[in-house]
Amino acid sequence: MNSLPESDESLASALARSEARYAALVERAGYGIYRSSRAGRFLEVNSVLVNMLGYESPEQMLALDMARDVYLDPGERERLVQGSPSAYPAWIESRWKRRDGSAITVKLSVLPQYDASGDVLCYDAIAEDITERLRHDELLRRSERMASLGTTLAGVAHELNNPLAAIMGFAQLLLKKPWPAEDRSALETINHEAIRSATIVKDLLAMARKRDGERRVATDVNDIVGYIVRTRRYQLEATGIVCTVELEPTLPAVSGDRAQLEQVMRNLLNNAEHALLPRTQGEHRHTPAQIAIRTRHDERDVIIEVEDNGPGVPPELRSNIWDPFWTTKDEGEGTGLGLAVVHAIVIEHGGSVSVGESSKSGACFEVRLPISKDATLPASTGQAPLPLDVLVVDPGATDLMFVERFLTSRGHAVINAGSGELALRLAAQTTFDAVLCDARLVGRDGVRIAAALRTLPGCAESRFVLSMSGTDGDRAVPGAMSGATIVTRPYDVEELRRLIEGE
Repeated sequence: MNSLPESDESLASALARSEARYAALVERAGYGIYRSSRAGRFLEVNSVLVNMLGYESPEQMLALDMARDVYLDPGERERLVQGSPSAYPAWIESRWKRRDGSAITVKLSVLPQYDASGDVLCYDAIAEDITERLRHDELLRRSERMASLGTTLAGVAHELNNPLAAIMGFAQLLLKKPWPAEDRSALETINHEAIRSATIVKDLLAMARKRDGERRVATDVNDIVGYIVRTRRYQLEATGIVCTVELEPTLPAVSGDRAQLEQVMRNLLNNAEHALLPRTQGEHRHTPAQIAIRTRHDERDVIIEVEDNGPGVPPELRSNIWDPFWTTKDEGEGTGLGLAVVHAIVIEHGGSVSVGESSKSGACFEVRLPISKDATLPASTGQAPLPLDVLVVDPGATDLMFVERFLTSRGHAVINAGSGELALRLAAQTTFDAVLCDARLVGRDGVRIAAALRTLPGCAESRFVLSMSGTDGDRAVPGAMSGATIVTRPYDVEELRRLIEGE
């Protein structure tokens, strides 16, 4: 049997080792590496590229047509290879799609290989998935913009809220009287515009305010989605919009402020509804208008998707839609705050929100919220495990009936003191487990009812909860009431229950 000369055997062994090292280097690289034919077929791919595009094996990718199955825009590859080879830039950005159809942004470095006559034989390329990097960069830019606006927005909103309350109050009082039709129309306009302005102020406050972490409890996102959809379904169907909901039954809890997360869902649903209005009118009315809301989760996040089949959001506008006051709506139809509020709340919850292309040719908004470390959901608003004696001291509140009814339904005994003086007399005679007191009765204009209550035998060991309106500027607990907690009106039922019952 013939054998290679020793020198040839050494050369073959060295060549085999070199090829093995090259193959190992290609497999270990942090980039997708491939060779493709002039016709747009993969000839060789490494495992990084296989994973990047969501396939199970290199063999599956060798059967792909790159223009059709990989490039989001099928014509992009053709435009790339038809260019002058000498004009290839070092790196280019391109939009690809994974096996499941989801879009990714990749950075490509493409090098043509030539035969002896100078014709292109194939293309060697390196691909880097930069989708997450671009998303994080954009989140950082948005957060910086929001931070620079936060203080100004909070100050402006607080200054506007008091005069608006007066305008609305007097307009509504005047509307109770008989007026000529023209005068009544003017008063109704004043009231309507004041209400609209108050809504803008509320959105500004929601966007600028940094909520305390104490307000966040393990929250069921499916319950929030179901509640918002139930409250809006009739209106959506009345305008010809079909809303479908797909909720993952085993969805983990998130750590969240329920009222704020409801606002996120409400604003996203409002945004989708507005995008679909053209489909419910005129020449588009025969095309079904659809909104699909889905929940799911991965290892880290609970994911909410709100998808519509409207016109979508052009790629060049996707970085603008989160900016305050930026809107495509006609004047008087919107303020441009809805998505800015969504972004501010989600980021404050440690999550992220993004918009992409919908499978229905519209827009798909994706909200990601971190899974709560405490997977236990809050107790339902049934009977409390331990009945409490609760003293309520809020002379000017309009929601005392609700508070009394809610706490009573939990099994608590509620005494409503109509004045600070009565509260002091009651606390001198009776012991209370918890006190819900208007924060304005602490240290303002010399009135220190709450602080005085704490010195009396009946409230010395009580749990104190101070209530304030959402527009009150200072959320700090006064020094005389250290240890008390703050609750914001209008009340969130779960938060009120948790603070009163001491969870």
